[in-house]
Amino acid sequence: MRLTRNCIGNALATGKSGCQIDFGKIKAVILVPHGKTLGKSFTAGTFETKCHADIPNRIYPIKTIVEYAKNGGEPQVSAVGYGGSGVNGYSPQTDTFTLDKYSEHLAASISKNANVRFDAYYLDENGLLIGVNNGTDELGGIPMSTVYVNPVPHPTSNAKASLTISFCLEDARAAIENFDYVQLDFNPIEELNGLVPVDLVENAAGKFRVIESIGGYDRTEEFGAAIATGAASVLNGVTTAAYADGVLTITPAQGATPSLKNPSVLLVNDIPGIEWNRTVMMPSS
Repeated sequence: MRLTRNCIGNALATGKSGCQIDFGKIKAVILVPHGKTLGKSFTAGTFETKCHADIPNRIYPIKTIVEYAKNGGEPQVSAVGYGGSGVNGYSPQTDTFTLDKYSEHLAASISKNANVRFDAYYLDENGLLIGVNNGTDELGGIPMSTVYVNPVPHPTSNAKASLTISFCLEDARAAIENFDYVQLDFNPIEELNGLVPVDLVENAAGKFRVIESIGGYDRTEEFGAAIATGAASVLNGVTTAAYADGVLTITPAQGATPSLKNPSVLLVNDIPGIEWNRTVMMPSS
C-alpha cells in the first residue's frame, strides 16, 4: 500500500486571554543546559537549590537586568516575479540585556562558554517566568545558538563600567509561535545567585584561606567558621579543621590535598554561592 500524507495546517485564533497579562520589565535570565528544563514545581527555595545543584542539573542565573534591546526577529518578506509578497522566514534575533553592575567573573565565564548551547528563561518583575511550550507539561527554555558578552570594564567620561549579555535565539519564529509562560506565586529574584569560583590557598604550613579565583578577594572570614564546623561534611582530604582570626587551620589526611566539596553540599552547611576551583599548596621545602 502506498504511503499517504495529510495536509498540516493551523487554525487561526484571534481571541484574547480572559485575563490578559501586563508583561513587566525583565529582571533576570536563567540559563539551563540545552534540553533541560526548570521542572514543573516551583516553591520558595527551589531556585536556590537548583543554582547549587550538581552538574548537569545546575541552573545559571544572570541578574540584575536594567535594560533590554531586541535586534532582528523580523519577518522576511519577498515576492516571486510579479506575484504577491509572502513571508519566507524570520531574521535571526538577538536579545541584549544590560546588567546593573559590571562583573568580571560573569564576563569571563560567559566568554569561556560562548560555544556551549543553552536554553534561556526570562523572569520579569511581576514573577512571570517566560519560555516556550515544548509539548510537555513543563515550561521549556528558549533555545539559544550562542550567548556572548560585550564588557566595558572601565568607566568612560560619561558612563560607568558596564556589561551587556546577548542571547542569540536558535529559531526566532519558533520562539514566537511556541511562546509560553508560568506565573509564579512568589518572587525568586533573591534566590537567583550564581556561583563564584574560589581557591583554597595555603599561606603557611597548614594555614589556608578561601580566595576568589579572579581578583583574589578573601572570603575566609565569611565562610571560615562554617567550614571548620562542618569540616567532616564540606572538606575532602582532611582530618581536622579549625578557624580563628581569619585563617583556616587544616590538617590534611595522609597523602591528600584538601578541597571543598560540591556546592550542593556546601549549601546545606550554610556555605552558599561559591564553588571550589583548585587548591594552591605551599611548595614543599
